[in-house]
Amino acid sequence: MSRKAKSSFTIDKTEETPVEWVDGSVNRARWYKTFTGDLTGTSEIEITMGKLGTGAMVYVGVERFDVELQGRKGSFVVMHSSTMLGSDYEMKIQVVPGSGTGELAGISGSAQITAGHDLLLDYEIAAA
Repeated sequence: MSRKAKSSFTIDKTEETPVEWVDGSVNRARWYKTFTGDLTGTSEIEITMGKLGTGAMVYVGVERFDVELQGRKGSFVVMHSSTMLGSDYEMKIQVVPGSGTGELAGISGSAQITAGHDLLLDYEIAAA
């Protein structure tokens, strides 16, 4: 049965490095976040973000959570991918299969990030 969790987050620290790019700009970044709500704890994400000369934007990232999720402690990893061109926007955040540890072993699901810095997680945890 699918569960839902909502948490607010803050970006506590960012480290960004520009990458040479012919037509646009690309940055590699590491962000450190803190979460409060149904999911409490911290995460660290490695991101590559690009803005092309055409106005198209893209980012991909891998994020590791060390959290308590509705009473269960452990960690898991999600993969981010997003594209934007004008008003066309697509974002996908997916829990990496097999990445859950501790009481979050067997977690699967997907997430969304709202404009107000909320993480909305739709997840399941397989029985051991």
